[in-house]
Amino acid sequence: MLINLINLIIVGTSGFWGHSVFGTSHTRFALFMILIFTITETVVMYFFISTGKAIKTAISSGLGTQSLWGRERKLKMTLFPQLMLTILLVGGWFIHIGAVENNLATKWLHWPLFFLAFIHHLWSLKIKNSSFREQLSIISELEPEPT
Repeated sequence: MLINLINLIIVGTSGFWGHSVFGTSHTRFALFMILIFTITETVVMYFFISTGKAIKTAISSGLGTQSLWGRERKLKMTLFPQLMLTILLVGGWFIHIGAVENNLATKWLHWPLFFLAFIHHLWSLKIKNSSFREQLSIISELEPEPT
C-alpha cells in the first residue's frame, strides 16, 4: 500500500511538472502504476475474503461466537465499498490520461480527478489499516479447538 502511495505521488508530480520517471513519460509510468495499484488492491481484497471465509468456517465449527461474525460482516461492509471506489477513481483517472493524451477529453478534468482519487486513496488507507487491525482482533478472539 505504501508503494501505491509513492507511485501515485510520482505519477502526479510527473504529470504536473512534466519530468520523466526512470526515463519514461508520465503516461508510461502511469501504466506501470495502475498495474501495480490494481494488483495490490486485489490482494488486499483477497486477504479479507479468504480470512473472512476462514473465520466463518471456524465459527460454524464452534470456535467462536456469532458476534464475531457480525463484526466481520460490519468490517466488510465498511471496507469493500471504499476499496472498490478507490479502484474505480484511480482507474477512471488513468483512463482519462489516455483520453487527454489523445485529445479526446477536456484537460481541465484531469487534475480534479487525480486529487479526488488521491485523497480518497489516503482515506481508504486509513480504513484499510483499521480493518486489518479489526480482522486480526477477530482472528485472535477465535478459541482454539479443545485437545
